[in-house]
Amino acid sequence: MLDLRRWCAGLATAAACLGAVGLAVSVAGSAPFRYVSESGVAGAPHAGLYRASMLLLAASLALLAVPARHTLSFPVRIGGLVLAPMAMVSGLGGLTLAVAAPLAGLSGLVTCSPGCPLPPYETPTANDLVHAAGAIGALLLLALVMLLYATQPDATALRRVGRFGILVAYPPLILSAAGIALLGRGLFTGLMERTALVAVSAWLIMTAALHIRGKP
Repeated sequence: MLDLRRWCAGLATAAACLGAVGLAVSVAGSAPFRYVSESGVAGAPHAGLYRASMLLLAASLALLAVPARHTLSFPVRIGGLVLAPMAMVSGLGGLTLAVAAPLAGLSGLVTCSPGCPLPPYETPTANDLVHAAGAIGALLLLALVMLLYATQPDATALRRVGRFGILVAYPPLILSAAGIALLGRGLFTGLMERTALVAVSAWLIMTAALHIRGKP
């Protein structure tokens, strides 16, 4: 079982690296005031690369769910009361990644319309809503996984990377969500979205790489 976990971690690391690089290349040429998802719209210069990169990142999440299932194993307590036993928390980490994977894949398979319109300032199509729901859902679940890693009781490298993820990814994730809701499409929202994706990708690669050597 340990070899399987390491193999999955190794493949997850490779998929995350390829996906992150491909996503960066596909988005690099777009204006910073545009949504990242606009790079995957039909007719965009690197639309195919964007979609393939999102699928690679989704595969990385699915693979990482295997070692995470056996690492995030600590009880949740308040005082002397155990709210969730080890098995429950362990299962939550793996399950969260397993659910985030198809959502990330969905955001790559279902592309938005030109401009990627989102409420409340624009009128989206059904595809726009499905694409946005997949992307937002995946990022929310990854934020939860970071929290699970960051709150482990043992001072492991995985816990440190989890706290690093919270430090660098939570602020731009929150600000990009606020930008979409309060400002709509624009420079602030575009920059925050790009910063959040870089931070989340860095956390994913580092976490998957640490799993290659087993539980640090």
